[in-house]
Amino acid sequence: MVSFDISKLNYDQRLRVLKKAVEKHGKAYIARVCNVNLATIYRYLNGQISTIPDEVIEKALQTLTVEEISDAIYGLRTVEVDPTTALSVVVKAMKDEGFRNFFLSLLYKYLGDYLKQTSQSYIVTEEDVELFEKIVRETRTKKTADDIIRYLTRALAELNNELTPDRLKEYIFELTEENRGRARHTAKALKLFIKEVVKTRDSHLARELYDSFKIPKAKTNYKPVSLSLDTLKQIFNNIEDLGAKAFFLILTETGLRVGEVLNLRVDQIDLEHRVIRIMKESETKRAYISFLHEGTAKWLKEVYLPYREDFVKRYELNVRKLAEANPDQNIDIEAWKTKLFPFREDMLRAEIKIAMRKVGKEFRLYDLRSFFASYMIKQGVSPMIVNLLQGRAPPQQFQILQNHYLAISDIELQQYYDKYAPRLLETVPTYS
Repeated sequence: MVSFDISKLNYDQRLRVLKKAVEKHGKAYIARVCNVNLATIYRYLNGQISTIPDEVIEKALQTLTVEEISDAIYGLRTVEVDPTTALSVVVKAMKDEGFRNFFLSLLYKYLGDYLKQTSQSYIVTEEDVELFEKIVRETRTKKTADDIIRYLTRALAELNNELTPDRLKEYIFELTEENRGRARHTAKALKLFIKEVVKTRDSHLARELYDSFKIPKAKTNYKPVSLSLDTLKQIFNNIEDLGAKAFFLILTETGLRVGEVLNLRVDQIDLEHRVIRIMKESETKRAYISFLHEGTAKWLKEVYLPYREDFVKRYELNVRKLAEANPDQNIDIEAWKTKLFPFREDMLRAEIKIAMRKVGKEFRLYDLRSFFASYMIKQGVSPMIVNLLQGRAPPQQFQILQNHYLAISDIELQQYYDKYAPRLLETVPTYS
């Protein structure tokens, strides 16, 4: 049982403890446990006895779990808590063993998914990269070392220098879809980095990261999970955090890559014209533009963006302090303030995963990209149009299509999107 100073409990708290114990075990059982007769229990509960002795409460507490005790004594209520208050709770937990056991039990019960996600996150520092480069250059030829470092540097940039099992798995899948050769080299570089650097910092986390993805083979046997629009709507409606809700909404309705949505800036979203200007072009990808439905643009403007702005204002000072305390992480405050999703990726994923479990359907976020493509194609949309909307056509191929085979404007592309793309917030409009 958690250690409490029972003498500090007031009458109302004592009464709630006794009622909780009686509710769980019955009056007769609690009377026996507390060494009082049944009539006395009745009088306690009815308020006929104005004091409940410490020894009675101590016996009653022994019949309850930590969560039940918390509910009885403190109640599960929401209050405004600033970072200073939160820190004081942590300090108390460090010094008070009884409170620490109680506090940790509550954390794992109510925030277990978040704690698990956070514990699976590794932030890559400049020191890590320098150590890796030194190791590689000492053990490989110059050309091989240059190649490994190049693939790793590009991967870390696209992963925002944060490694988590889920993100690594999806990132390699994304690369495999676009260019299997690059995916193989990148996967090898990441595994080597985890083995040589992360393992020396955190061996347990390194194992989880290392095992989370495989080096792509010539052919892949993975088949995307079959998803329905109704299931995705249920998941969306069960996401409580507005940041995660908006993130899931855009992923589902655009079919964009997870990394592309995570890296969006606010100025890339034109809510008036319902356009997302990604303007990303690489050796293998061209994702230059996407769109939003009217209901989605309205929801983002009226619900999400005010929430996001308030979040940035409330936590900017804390992020600045974090940046000052961790200069090796190169945290860019101004860049953070412009992000459409200025939240930790692992927290967004944890919120979405909780909603998935409530609905009973868990899958990779990258599967939303496959869902978008199959949803559009089943409605008769040309795969060529789908590839353009999802930025799947490489630059050279895109230019050939545009110049010789496919004369289509952004306005026409948006019309395809408006008519056929999946919607989580509104019904499909009628077209003549």
